[in-house]
Amino acid sequence: MKAWAAIFLFCCTFMASAGELKERQLTSDRAMTLFHSGQFAALDKDARQYRESGARTSSGLWKLTLFYSGLTQIPNSNVMDEDYWKGLENKALKWASTYPNSPSGHLVYADFLISHAWMYRGGGWSNEVREEDWKPFHAYLAKARNYLTRHKAVASRDPRWYELMIKLATAEGWNMNEFNSLVDEATARHPYFYQIYFAAIDYLSPKWHGSRDEIEHFAQKAVKITRGAEGKGIYSRIYWYASQVNYGEDLFTDSSVVWSKMSQSIDDVLKQYPDQWNINNFAYFSCLAGDAQKTSSLTSRVTGRPILEAWKSMSFYDRCKKWSSTTLKENRKQFGTGPRLEI
Repeated sequence: MKAWAAIFLFCCTFMASAGELKERQLTSDRAMTLFHSGQFAALDKDARQYRESGARTSSGLWKLTLFYSGLTQIPNSNVMDEDYWKGLENKALKWASTYPNSPSGHLVYADFLISHAWMYRGGGWSNEVREEDWKPFHAYLAKARNYLTRHKAVASRDPRWYELMIKLATAEGWNMNEFNSLVDEATARHPYFYQIYFAAIDYLSPKWHGSRDEIEHFAQKAVKITRGAEGKGIYSRIYWYASQVNYGEDLFTDSSVVWSKMSQSIDDVLKQYPDQWNINNFAYFSCLAGDAQKTSSLTSRVTGRPILEAWKSMSFYDRCKKWSSTTLKENRKQFGTGPRLEI
């Protein structure tokens, strides 16, 4: 135990000076390592600390999200061996039975059941799924849903419970009324947990059960719910997520995002979290939106090397910086068509 304490102390000390991406990796890796070694007490302690403190990274991401992200990475969906899956599920169930009054073990067990279901289905289109794989897919989803429902009193103290239930609503095709009821309850109990909103965007995406206009309506609703602590910040975070899972660089042509709202939202995020990860990503979106003034303002705040993961390529950063500077010098319209991403 002393060795683990030393490792944790090192991680915390290092994270204070590490960048956003390094901090994320350390937090997720620690959860993964603790699970593999069966350190359930330490896992429960970490989860409780993140949950009760609402701890964030320098960009504003919940550390509780990173904790579960590490555990979600454990199952290998390419492994088709039932013994492998039963081993993982039994280990998570042991955690849950050892600490029955704590949410996290229950949530990880249910999450592994959901991953088991997706192992059968795969990530392709529904018409690509083998007929014989639909039955176990739905069976494991139902098993996860029933387990989460039975343990709701304990597990829903953690916002991850609602995130998983919304993921089940998406996979099982709940109707809109059922979905809305679940999301309303989730945001009433845990209004500032971003992953609840992101899971809802998956359900509302055109490839699942919604549309671009329903995403926009939901984004505006989310702003009203979170305004007290976030200002309008959740709007840009929702579309940042939507760009990752649905729209890519076509966010401003294929979605119903309103750039003026997103621009104001970016300002609110940066008031609280002026982190280089946020600045680089929001400068990228400003360039895609064709807002030369915003792009120039944000790229001027980039310190050190631009973050490649935000810009996708250094050449795109260079083009955006040059385009915004040239546009403003020539007194041309500040909002128009910016460079396109070409990797």
